Amino acid sequence: MTISSQETVLIDSIKKEAHDEAQKILDSAYHVVEERRKNTDEQIKKIRADNDAKENQQVHVITQNGMRKIESLKRKQLLALKAEIVNHVVDRVKEKFDAFLSQPEFKEMIMGWTVEAALGLAESDPVLRAAASCRPFIDDAFLDQAANRYRELTGKDVTFTLAPDVITKGLGIVLESKNGKTGYNNLLENRIDRHIDTIQAIVLKDIFNE
Repeated sequence: MTISSQETVLIDSIKKEAHDEAQKILDSAYHVVEERRKNTDEQIKKIRADNDAKENQQVHVITQNGMRKIESLKRKQLLALKAEIVNHVVDRVKEKFDAFLSQPEFKEMIMGWTVEAALGLAESDPVLRAAASCRPFIDDAFLDQAANRYRELTGKDVTFTLAPDVITKGLGIVLESKNGKTGYNNLLENRIDRHIDTIQAIVLKDIFNE
């Protein structure tokens, strides 16, 4: 079959239109792809920027948390150090009092603790219980002298009764009412507990300049 010149022109025209249409489709597809690539790049940049910001924020948060933990640890270590020093001071105080047992002034100190306990208890006929370490210093003369000092301070009479049993541990005295319902504990441990704030204040001032 012979193709006429008109058919040839028509075929060429169809081919050209097909080529042009194909090119348009390709160009459109390329444009879409390019736009998507640009959008993707922008999204990637945005995601990266967001991630960087989030990472920076996370780093900041982690850093802040880390610093807070470090500061907290420092505070805990400092508190532990202060507590350790206070405990050391308390131990040294106890050692000093143990060594003080052999000194003549020790009996006078126990006398003062007894009168102090009587003032705090405010009973007219208290029972005096002494630690075993202090018992040798306490006799009838001691009790009379303590009563006289109490009278000088208050204008009131007091009669001390020495308990037959002793406190096996510690150093000092405990004054109790006859019925045993009230008492004033003047053992060294309790005296230290009552004055622990003062001891801590001395440590903070002299050692930590606080």
